[in-house]
Amino acid sequence: MRDIALILHVAAGALGLVLGPLAIVLTLRRKRLNWAGEIYHWAVALVCLTALVMVPYDWAGLWFFWPISLASYLFVYLGQRSAESPGGLWYRGVLRGYGGSWIALWTAILVVSVSDYPWTWAAPTVLGTALIELLCLRPVPAWTRA
Repeated sequence: MRDIALILHVAAGALGLVLGPLAIVLTLRRKRLNWAGEIYHWAVALVCLTALVMVPYDWAGLWFFWPISLASYLFVYLGQRSAESPGGLWYRGVLRGYGGSWIALWTAILVVSVSDYPWTWAAPTVLGTALIELLCLRPVPAWTRA
């Protein structure tokens, strides 16, 4: 069971890394949810679900991935709901939701690959959040809805 979950986890994570930026760009350009956003949502959902399945196999070392997985899914859900709702500051929800879940994917890769350094947790969050907030403060005019 753990091996199947791990294979699905890695495959969905790779798909999410590729589709994350595409989902953001297409959603902001078309001003609505699109195929990339839908697939990205389900890829992140599968990453989170498989993480929840694998955590009990090494509870002492991985317990903190349960709340991280839930938070990551909530980010992508926020992005999807923002893409579906009309008006106002919808693009901020898309940027923060999809962007936050994409940051979580990168953080997980760095933590697993380069776990000896404390910056692996902080670097993606600091850099990604700064970029997202800059885009939220200075949006492209085409993103706003009438």
